[in-house]
Amino acid sequence: MKKILLSLALACFGCAASSYAQTTHPFAAQTFETAVVPGLPTGWTQHSSGAGISGAGAAWFTATTAGTTWGALVGAGSAGDIPAHTTYVVVDDNAYPGQSADTLKSPVFSLAGSNNPWVNYDMFFYNAQNSTSGITETCYVIGSGDGGTTWSIVDSVPGNAWGGTWNTWQASLQPYARMANVRFGFVYSDHTGAEIGCALDNISVVNFNSTYAELTQIGYNSIKTGISNNGQQLAFLVNNDSSVAITSFVAYYTLNGGGTVTQTFTPTPEISTYSSQQFLFTTPFTGAVAGTNALHVGIISVNGVPEADADSIQNSSFTLASASVQRGGLIEEFSSSTCNPCAYFNASFDPLVTSLGVNTTGVNTHEIKYQMNWPDWDDDRSYNPDGASRQAYYSCNSIPEHWVNGVQSNLGWSAPFSSTDNTNYTNEINDASILSSFMDMTLSYWINPHTPKLGITVTATPHFTKTGSYHVYVALIDQHYQNIDNEWGQLNYYNVERMMLPSGSGTVKTSWTDGVAFSYTDSVAYTCANWNLATTTPADTTTGYPAMNSTKFWSDPIYNSEAVAFVQDDASQEIMQSVIAFPNNLRVSVSTLSKVDGISIYPNPTNSDATLKFNLQQSGNVNIRVIDYTGRVMSNVMNSNLSAGSQSVNIATGNIPSGSYLVIIETAGGNNMQRLTVTKG
Repeated sequence: MKKILLSLALACFGCAASSYAQTTHPFAAQTFETAVVPGLPTGWTQHSSGAGISGAGAAWFTATTAGTTWGALVGAGSAGDIPAHTTYVVVDDNAYPGQSADTLKSPVFSLAGSNNPWVNYDMFFYNAQNSTSGITETCYVIGSGDGGTTWSIVDSVPGNAWGGTWNTWQASLQPYARMANVRFGFVYSDHTGAEIGCALDNISVVNFNSTYAELTQIGYNSIKTGISNNGQQLAFLVNNDSSVAITSFVAYYTLNGGGTVTQTFTPTPEISTYSSQQFLFTTPFTGAVAGTNALHVGIISVNGVPEADADSIQNSSFTLASASVQRGGLIEEFSSSTCNPCAYFNASFDPLVTSLGVNTTGVNTHEIKYQMNWPDWDDDRSYNPDGASRQAYYSCNSIPEHWVNGVQSNLGWSAPFSSTDNTNYTNEINDASILSSFMDMTLSYWINPHTPKLGITVTATPHFTKTGSYHVYVALIDQHYQNIDNEWGQLNYYNVERMMLPSGSGTVKTSWTDGVAFSYTDSVAYTCANWNLATTTPADTTTGYPAMNSTKFWSDPIYNSEAVAFVQDDASQEIMQSVIAFPNNLRVSVSTLSKVDGISIYPNPTNSDATLKFNLQQSGNVNIRVIDYTGRVMSNVMNSNLSAGSQSVNIATGNIPSGSYLVIIETAGGNNMQRLTVTKG
C-alpha cells in the first residue's frame, strides 16, 4: 500500500532520506567500500567513449579521496570540488574530456519477487554548462530486462548546480518488475564539450512493502542538540518514500512512561511519492524533569492499515532546559572574488539579505561571509587563516556555499534568482531565528581609534546543564567594501570576516551549568586600509587594499564594522545561539546609494573651522552632522535641500573639543562620511 519515513523534531527539517523502510533485493547494496581502487566491484562493468583513466579506457573508476577536486583524482589540474564522501565511483570529464557516452553497468540480478522496485543512489553532479560552447553535460539512469542485450532510459539525473552537495535520488525500475535478468546503469555524456563529470555512491535496489512506516529521528526543539523544555509541541516530518500517496496516519508519543498522546493526521494535500510534510502534535508535552528525559514515539496505522513493524517506533532522550529564549540565527557563507558562480550568486543573495535586514538592530538573523582564494587559486584580498579555519571545520569544498545554524543549505539557485529562488531563500533566512534557544548571550564591542585598538566581551549563560564539546567564536566583520581588484565583476562585498578572536578556532568549552555564565574578553591592535567609496582607484590596490592572509579592515572599523559572536556544538555543528554588536554601540552605514561622492575636508586636522566639499549627484535634502565615536552629536552643520552638483559647506569647530570625529552626510538614499580631526592648543 505505502511506506512512510518519519523524522521527528521540533523544527529544522531536512528532506533527504538516508535509510529506507522496505525489502532489499538479493542484489543488496553497493557502497564501493570493498573495491580495489581504482577498479570496480565484481560484476560491475563500464564502457568509455574517451581516453579514460590513465589512457586505459576506464571512464568510471573508484576513488577514496575525501573532499578533493575532479582532476586531482588522477593527478590532473583542479576544477569543481567533490565534497567529502566515502569510497565512490566517478567519471572524470575534467581530466579526460570527450566523454560522449560513458556507461556504468550493474551485475545481473533478479526482480522476480518484486512488484514495485526502485533504485536508490547518492550522487554529486553539477549538470554544468560549457561557457564557450554552451553544451550541457547530462546523466541518465538506464535499465535492461534481458541481461543487458537491450537498454532503455528510465530516468534523468537532476543536477545540483554550483555549490551543491551529495544528494540521494531514486528512480523507478517498475518496467522490470518480476523479471529475472535485470541490469541497470548510468550513462554520463559531455556531448563533446569538456565539462566536469559525476560521482555515485551507496547504490541499492529496493521493493516497497504494502504497509510500512519507519521512525528514523526524534528531536527536541533543535533536531541536533537534544535539549528542550516543557510546553513544546512535538513536530515531525513525514517523508513518503513509496509510490502510493499517504492520505492519513495515526501517531503517538509518551514522555517518561506517562500517558499516551495519540493523534490522527490527515495530510492536506496528500503526501505524494518522495515528498514531505511537517506535522505537529497539538498537545504539548509536559512532565519533563531536571536531567535526562525519555521520549517514546510510534506509528499506529497508515491509511487505515495497522502498523506493527519494529522500526516504526523509536526511543530517545533529551536534557530539560529551565527556560527558552529568542534565537539568533546565523548564516555562514563561503565565497570568493575569484569565483565566477560566486559573483552570480551574490548578485541576487546580497540584495536579498540586505532587504531582509540581516545584521541590523532588531533583526535576529546574522551573516558572516568568509572569502576563499579558490577555485582559481588567485588572490582574494579578504582571504585569511581565520576564514580558512571555518572552511576546514565544515569541510567546505565548493563555493558559493552557506550553512544556516550549522546546517549546510540544500537549496539550488539560478542566476539571477527566480521568483522561486527568492521565496526559498527568504524563507530560509527568516526561519533561521524561528527556533527557540536555551542560551542567553550578550556581546560588547569597543574601538579606540587613537590607539588604535579594539576589544570584545561575550557572555553566554546556558539554561541547561550538559557536557560535550563546544566552541565560542567571535567574528569581526566589514559591513561593506568595494574591491576593484576582483576577477569576475563583483564590485561590492558585504558582511565579510576580517578577523576572529582569539582565532578561527574559537574558544573551547567542555560543559555548561544551568545559570552559570561563561565570559570571554579579548582586545587586539588593528589596522585599516584607506578604502573610500568616493576616491578608491585601481592604483590603490597595490598599497591601500588589504593583502591576502591579513586581518586588515578595508576601512575604519569604527563606522564600517560589526561583531558577531556564536556558540557551536561540535558534536552536531549546531549553532546554539548568536548575537551581534556594533562598535561603541554606534551603527552608521556607508551606502553606495547616498548619491554623494568626491568628499574632502580641508584642513584636516584643523584647529579652526574646516571646509567640507562633496559632489551631490541628485538634488534633495541633505543632513550633515558631526558625531563622536559614541554616536553623540557634536554639531548639526546643516539640514536643507541642495541642488545637484558641487557643494562647499563650512564646519564650525569652535564648540568641538580636540579629538577625532565623523562627519555624516545623510541623503534619502543613504549615508556617506569622512573622518575629521580637531586639534586645539
